[in-house]
Amino acid sequence: MAAEDSEFSVIGYATFLHKTRELRLYQGGRVVLQGALCTEIKANQSPRLKKTCKLGEGGFQWQCAGLNIRHEQHGDDVDTYNIRWSSTSDPNFRLQDQFEMAGAHWYGCGTVHQQLWPIGKWQKDISPFVSPFGYMIERYWLSSSGVAIVVGNEVPLFVGMNSQGNGKLSFLAQFNDSPYNNPKGRRPSLEYTIISGPSPLVVQKFVMKKFFSLPRGIPDERMFRSPVWSTWARYKVHVSQGSVLDYANEISSHGFSNSQIEIDDDFTTKYGDLTFNPNKFPDAKGMVDQLKADHFRVTLWVHPFSNLDSQSFAEGREKGFFLGSHDEADGGVKAVEWWNGSGAVVDVTNPKAREWYCGRLRDLQQESGIDSFKFDAGENLYLPPHLSAHQPMLNPSDFTTKYVQTVASFGTMVEVRVGYRNQDLPIFVRMMDKDSNWGYDNGLRTIIPSALTIGILGYPFILPDMIGGNAYEAGFHETRLPDRELYVRWVQVTAFLPAMQFSIAPWQYDEEVVQISKRYVDLHENFVTPLILKFAHEAVEDGSPIIRPLWWLAPSDEQSQIEDSEFLIGDEVLVAPILDQGRTFRDVYLPPGGAWQDCRDGAVYDGGQLLKDVSVPLGDVAYYTKKG
Repeated sequence: MAAEDSEFSVIGYATFLHKTRELRLYQGGRVVLQGALCTEIKANQSPRLKKTCKLGEGGFQWQCAGLNIRHEQHGDDVDTYNIRWSSTSDPNFRLQDQFEMAGAHWYGCGTVHQQLWPIGKWQKDISPFVSPFGYMIERYWLSSSGVAIVVGNEVPLFVGMNSQGNGKLSFLAQFNDSPYNNPKGRRPSLEYTIISGPSPLVVQKFVMKKFFSLPRGIPDERMFRSPVWSTWARYKVHVSQGSVLDYANEISSHGFSNSQIEIDDDFTTKYGDLTFNPNKFPDAKGMVDQLKADHFRVTLWVHPFSNLDSQSFAEGREKGFFLGSHDEADGGVKAVEWWNGSGAVVDVTNPKAREWYCGRLRDLQQESGIDSFKFDAGENLYLPPHLSAHQPMLNPSDFTTKYVQTVASFGTMVEVRVGYRNQDLPIFVRMMDKDSNWGYDNGLRTIIPSALTIGILGYPFILPDMIGGNAYEAGFHETRLPDRELYVRWVQVTAFLPAMQFSIAPWQYDEEVVQISKRYVDLHENFVTPLILKFAHEAVEDGSPIIRPLWWLAPSDEQSQIEDSEFLIGDEVLVAPILDQGRTFRDVYLPPGGAWQDCRDGAVYDGGQLLKDVSVPLGDVAYYTKKG
């Protein structure tokens, strides 16, 4: 058992104060994490100490709850502390732990509308840790102090971050008033693991290998290399066979390469019926054949919904292939509201439903000749409340896992916009739809924080959203051309990310924008892509992101820990784009640990310094290669 007296216990390099339930974790003689465990227990209540614990464990029992802390050492540099609370009798007892966020910078958790990096400035009241807490979430938090927290998948988890400015990261386990199913009436338990190491870099790599699955391979190489051209932002739901062929002809005639053309919403007869609308696409097979003759591959936008007026809804309901709700008298199908109406959601926990869904997609492939799919949705935001499924799910996020596993069977050209414990799949994860503005309100400023966060969560194969944003300013189904300068700066950021995606076309502006865009597509294909592929293979080996924060090279450097307007491609290239309207100068921070060479003029600078007022005119990006 852990070393103890009547006031506190020592477990590994942590101390636990019995009456206040304060946990302090030490690394190298300094406190790296501090928090209060089970805050609902009244103060100054001493626990009964369990005498059956093994070496490296501490067991504590209060009248209302029991606690076990187990320490393990992994090599010379990483320690883990498994913490498990359980309610002794009252199923409604609130098991809540809180940790101080001050003194460190925090990363991970998920992607949100107003994406920040680090995430310590978020203010989120305690709420169920499912979407809409975030678009893409994982139960993983990492701090610059070399500490991480990973929460168990079956915990009925609520999370608060700096709620009402309290500066705390809060974890609560609760079945009542939650989206978590509890058919057997279990008492809640709160279980998580704290990981401690000498730096966030060491801890990040440990967590990826120990708690998540490494990628099994890399996605389609052509998607890394050449741009995806989507119909969405340009045409919205007004897409047709004629507009698709005209778009492809424009791409070719302006001298741009492609990985594929993606036909987005709305090409079907009804949402859920996987057939081309003959009024808009009178000869879909002929269209696809023409596109392929012009050296385009073709993908289609699809989703897991069958709207109530579709033939697929009638068929799927009869066969029992949709999710239901325990709120329904018979546990039957429960329609959900999504952005294109009311529909049922395919039950991907049902093998026969998966076969039905995928079989219809394969039929569409065979009939039309298209190559692959862009799979939309998959968040539990669009699931029935108190859902019932063929295979019960304690955590609604398990739907996301099953959905992504299902659609990944269509190969390495697949793109999704969600993931939960899907790090092993060799497919692209697309950023959530971005808005056509400059700021942190889901605009240009959020692209780098989004890319860094997705990478830290273990998804290295990032597909940025469409260049210039989705042009929603005129309405969801209409398009207003984004600001010209914004569009150019968006092209430049995307050129250094793992893939490029256009929809609004450069020639909708002027010849200068066309030439700038072609230059950065060429740079992406010939300079960036070889690096991306190199570090994609590294991601398969150890889970490292391709797009990395500056602290990857300088884990203890304060400025590197907070920089949100620069990023690294692997360990070799630093990118510092212009992200503010009207700016042609910016400061560039070079992390310590070596020298950096300006790729534009060849000048070499020592790391660990801030370059003031670096000139970056409209056609330029400041980027540097690491020397030595």
